[in-house]
Amino acid sequence: MSDTALHPRSLLWLARQEGRLSWRDLVWLMTAGYRWRGRSVAIWLLIVAVVMHVIAWGMVRRYADVSLGAGVESFMAISGSIGLAFFLMLSQALEQVTRLFYGRGDLDLLKSSPTSLRRVLGLRVLSVATSTCAMTLFVAGPFINVLTFEGGPRWLCGYGVAIAAGLAASGIALVLTSALFDLMGARRTRLAAQIVAAVIGSAFIIAIQVVAIVSIGTMSQSAFFHSESVMAHAPDLDSPLWLPARAILGDPVPLLIVLVIGAAMFAVPVLLLAGRLGDYAMAAASADLALGRSSGAGFTGLFLGRFRARSGAQLLRRKEWVLLLRDPWLASQSLMQLLYLIPPAIFLWRSYGESQGALIVLAPVLTMAAGQLGGGLAWLAVSGEDAPDLIASAPITERRMILAKVQSVLLAILLVFAPFLIAMAGRSLEIAGIVAVGIALAATSSTLIQVWFRSQAKRRYFRRRQTSSRIATFAEAFSSVAWAGSAAIAAGGSWVAIGPTVIALLVLAGAWLIRPK
Repeated sequence: MSDTALHPRSLLWLARQEGRLSWRDLVWLMTAGYRWRGRSVAIWLLIVAVVMHVIAWGMVRRYADVSLGAGVESFMAISGSIGLAFFLMLSQALEQVTRLFYGRGDLDLLKSSPTSLRRVLGLRVLSVATSTCAMTLFVAGPFINVLTFEGGPRWLCGYGVAIAAGLAASGIALVLTSALFDLMGARRTRLAAQIVAAVIGSAFIIAIQVVAIVSIGTMSQSAFFHSESVMAHAPDLDSPLWLPARAILGDPVPLLIVLVIGAAMFAVPVLLLAGRLGDYAMAAASADLALGRSSGAGFTGLFLGRFRARSGAQLLRRKEWVLLLRDPWLASQSLMQLLYLIPPAIFLWRSYGESQGALIVLAPVLTMAAGQLGGGLAWLAVSGEDAPDLIASAPITERRMILAKVQSVLLAILLVFAPFLIAMAGRSLEIAGIVAVGIALAATSSTLIQVWFRSQAKRRYFRRRQTSSRIATFAEAFSSVAWAGSAAIAAGGSWVAIGPTVIALLVLAGAWLIRPK
């Protein structure tokens, strides 16, 4: 490679620099802030890969024989899976594009350098597309590998469809972010983008579940795609809507069309909006400073203005609730979990007054949701503290401080799930009581795990909280699943619920034994 190609400010030199920064960020994530050795990371990745392939084997092995001669029903199921994955990719890409303008904080350095700001930001958008495609391939890879092993090399075309979908999602995310900047201004775009990302990420699956509840009385997505009403309105086999499905099944012409469309949906927005990227970045930097001053004033007023009227524990609880409601970076994570409660709410409303089977179906859904939401909020309250020195100087012991934070989390969980419990109590007090106990145990377990494995971090690093302790992450997930299974079996009236309960208690005991001293 010539020296001119790698000369500073050249496109290849800038691309290599952006790649180096992205690689450092990835290494930081994989090594939990450089606390894990490379061998440990490799073992962990191998375990994850094996587990994902086992899960994929059980889920898609029976579909390996599906071919291009399959009917509309198979095309519908494949297209539905592609649609779900695409909306999740779009949500992730929208969040990454938003962080591109607000997260780096190196705009002053770039403006003072002899490098084109337009070129640098364009390469960063390309980096977003690359990371989106890489994440998509990481998640979809085990499924494609299993299908390839069982059904032949034609399934490898799924990798091409995944890349095309990642490129298209990145281009649409750039268009949406630019539209938000133009319509709402830089100061409101950060929060608006997080909300839009949460809605987009959950919109497809929520819409499918809601339509399935209304039309066929179930929350099952597979049952919906195979229902008579869907089949009656499905397009013909030669419809362009089936191009992605045909591409995955190994048809080369649809695969080429899908790749061209995906590349065009990324390249066209980048070329058209490249001249505006620098303006958006500068507006975001100035808006971020203004937002920080107003947030600081509110934080000071929260403590100084009302310190005499409230106890230390009350102030801490109020602080956590205020920050949870207004934090712009956390809206997507918490809001998405809350949006997933919409289908259970509609299902409960539609089936109210019928058999108790609907309540039994909702028991594990609500318990699992409480555990996941409780774990996220607990991390924010216990570890994600942006003012640790101020909290440490308060006239309150550490034990009371932790207790106040835990109380704020559990009260927030109670507020979210109280409407479900009240509605269920009107139908069956017994099942409502079982679900209430399951929600309380799942949320408390996740909260305790986060307390035991707490480590100081900033709230804006919420998406990296899993790196603080992978043991805590897995323990939180396993305990939530175990409590959900226990609630479902207990709601059905079986004593077998003791089994998942024992597993959940063993997970908690193990987490407590290996917690950092």
